[in-house]
Amino acid sequence: MKRLYYIIYDILLIVLLIIYSPVIFYKTLITREYKEGFWERFGFLPNEIKEITRGNKVVWVHAASVGEVGAASPLIKELRNKAPDAKILLSTMTATGRRMGRTVVKEIDGLIYVPCDLSFAVKRTMRLVKPELLLIIETELWPNLIRVAKGNEAQIMIASGRIGDKSYNKYKYLGPLLKDTLSKVDLFSMQSKKDKKRIISLGAKADKVCNNGNTKFDQDYGTLDNKEKAGIYKEFGLNPKDPILVIGSTHENEEEMLIPLYKGLKDKHSKLVTIIAPRYPDRAKEVEKIYNEEGIKTIRRTKIDERNGESLIILDTIGELAKFYGIGDLIFVGGSLIPRGGHNILEPASQGKLVFFGPHTFNFKDSRKLLLDKEVGVEVKGINELLNKMGYYLSYPKKLKEKEKLALKVIEENKGASWRNGELASHLVKRGGTLEILLIRLSAIGDVIHSLPIAKEIRENYPEAKITWIVEDKAQAVVANNPYLDRIIVMPKAKWKREFKDDKLGTLKEIRAFFKELRSNKFDIALDVHGLFKSGITCFFSGAKRRIGPADGREGSKIFYNEMVNLPKGKIHQIDRSFYLAKSLGGVSGQVDFGITLNPQEELKVQKVLRDLNLNENKPLIVINPFTSWSSKNWLKIRYAKLADKLIEEYGCEVIFTGSPADRGGVEKIRALMRRWAVNLAGQTTLKELAGIYKESDFFIGGDTGPMHLAVAVDTPVIALFGPTDPKTHGPYGHKHTVIQKEMDCLGCWKRKCKKGKTCMSAISVEDVLVCVNKLITDSYKSLKEKDQRLRR
Repeated sequence: MKRLYYIIYDILLIVLLIIYSPVIFYKTLITREYKEGFWERFGFLPNEIKEITRGNKVVWVHAASVGEVGAASPLIKELRNKAPDAKILLSTMTATGRRMGRTVVKEIDGLIYVPCDLSFAVKRTMRLVKPELLLIIETELWPNLIRVAKGNEAQIMIASGRIGDKSYNKYKYLGPLLKDTLSKVDLFSMQSKKDKKRIISLGAKADKVCNNGNTKFDQDYGTLDNKEKAGIYKEFGLNPKDPILVIGSTHENEEEMLIPLYKGLKDKHSKLVTIIAPRYPDRAKEVEKIYNEEGIKTIRRTKIDERNGESLIILDTIGELAKFYGIGDLIFVGGSLIPRGGHNILEPASQGKLVFFGPHTFNFKDSRKLLLDKEVGVEVKGINELLNKMGYYLSYPKKLKEKEKLALKVIEENKGASWRNGELASHLVKRGGTLEILLIRLSAIGDVIHSLPIAKEIRENYPEAKITWIVEDKAQAVVANNPYLDRIIVMPKAKWKREFKDDKLGTLKEIRAFFKELRSNKFDIALDVHGLFKSGITCFFSGAKRRIGPADGREGSKIFYNEMVNLPKGKIHQIDRSFYLAKSLGGVSGQVDFGITLNPQEELKVQKVLRDLNLNENKPLIVINPFTSWSSKNWLKIRYAKLADKLIEEYGCEVIFTGSPADRGGVEKIRALMRRWAVNLAGQTTLKELAGIYKESDFFIGGDTGPMHLAVAVDTPVIALFGPTDPKTHGPYGHKHTVIQKEMDCLGCWKRKCKKGKTCMSAISVEDVLVCVNKLITDSYKSLKEKDQRLRR
């Protein structure tokens, strides 16, 4: 049945080819490019291409036209670095795309026209090229191209994929043919969540789809330095002080619509020079006629040495628009005043320009939303609005300069898609080899918990990768059974430390064997989330090709990385810090999922413990974890005792104290100071069982310690008592939690022991905590009441 679909598809293409043949014949006669590429479109490749591909590992990159070639260029640069032994072949569909590829993409080994999607043409090309990887830019879903490539055992990847509104509706008509085509693609790396959702809805398997952003953010648009700008001003006879309007990628009918813009701005700013670039340079003569008939003097770029004061320059060349965006004061991107879908609005933004565009940018929805949200894009409904908005910014150049600085910042913040796509593509060249990723966060419990959300983010970006987490033995429990990890490696640091005193040589041999075993995993990427010497050297000894770590790593850890991530200046929470590091491997959704799960035995143990305590299920269950690993972070025992009594007497709560085995004696001392009875579970549970108990409780009270972050991880409201540490960086993450910290001069000292008698902690009163308790209980009651009322309705 599937074969029948392809036969019908071939027949339809042949019919269309016959209908269109007079046009093809005419263009072949009069157009050099059509004549040059005619036989290539039917699989007859020139000898130089055959020589390039013969016996070599080939990566075939297909980019339909100018926009796709631009998006491909930074990715091809990455591929050249990551797969230096491969021959890179670029195919295009249009003559303008081919010229762009020849001009801009220097890293390719060969350039061809893509064969028309007839079985015999594709098969002939595929036999000659024999690619190990077919890399399709954006979303050119040609059924025969993909089918034949897969039949030749090529890996197939869609890079920087997008599905526009029109394409989405058209693809639906392909029905089962499309689903079969999509099933043959090994990886879809889409530009946005919307594109990801759309390709899945069309039939792609969810585990083959990821979101890695838009490679156009990484495109080298030829940012000009002052010397280069001066050269252009001189060549074109321009005065740098005069305003310049650049109108890029216009289409038929748009040039007429833009005449009032030119005249309106020229009336108020007589020295204005306009540079207009039709999308297709061969329309330059047509555009020239349109403006000449309006009495506007024009000059073409190719005759610029003849310029004699003409105020409208027509750009009739390929590959130069970006640099003219660089000298422009006002930028308008065409294809947007008519229902064409717009063009690449990131190109001028990357030059640090405020971008103006019309209402029809449906092919660039994500770029449009980004520029509008960041206020570096201006969308207009028509020419009058465009004239008013441009006139405003010409009158207020300082505000225009502010927008230009912001545009550069926006582009910089969104770079990295080419590296991520290149990383995926380079591993597909290995003929389906699985990407091995090592995540490094060794200790402590709270810090490991802060890092856990990146496992989900990396899993979503690399659905087929094998992801390993290395952790010290004391924190392994919080990583165990994580659904986003394939494997956990436990570093027995505590054991080594104990044994080293008595058997130094034996311990060193054991450490050497451990790292040798670690290296044998042949990791492709190691990401150090920790940023200390011990994690840095672990990263190095992993043997990973890419060793990534924080640029602000401490204790000399930076010497072990071959790639560093710059983090935002100022205070950020440790979870956000982890997200920034994870962003180096792909897009980050920002949705926090710690992945802490209990196995069935642990679930049963938690239920048994709670059942054996004979607690009243109708009373609020409060968990207090009174001790931390630093004495300076501990609240007074007497106050914990008074707090627990108040919770029991005034709020009718059940109270459980938790902690490590070493904390059990301390909890007993607190209970001895109490009037009422409370449970002491310190040292009686594993970390995972503790997580289960926290999950069953109504809220948690305690200091800055691992169990506090464990409570956050299982979504239990927390009241955190803070003293020497900073809640902005290490506090409970999220809006449902409360931090109590008193203002004083010595806050943020980060000292394990306090010489001032723990004044920051003793400043917190029992009443301070009870105020927060009262609010939590009240809010919880209101929430339950509202839920009950909704159910009754």
